[in-house]
Amino acid sequence: MTTTKKENITFIPPIDLAEDGWLNIDGEILRITNIHHFDDFGHTLETFTLEDGQEVYSLDEGEFTTELWEG
Repeated sequence: MTTTKKENITFIPPIDLAEDGWLNIDGEILRITNIHHFDDFGHTLETFTLEDGQEVYSLDEGEFTTELWEG
């Protein structure tokens, strides 16, 4: 079962082109290690992989969400 959890997430842009930037999640700043873009029929999904291994999603270039997988 998948539960969507919305948190207070803000994108912090990179300082130079060698970085992907950071996400501020409820006051904790985490480095983005990978960004994957998917576009299908006018809808976009960005997956941000963070340094602690969690993934954060941005739907249609808007709100950020995290998904929790429960038993």
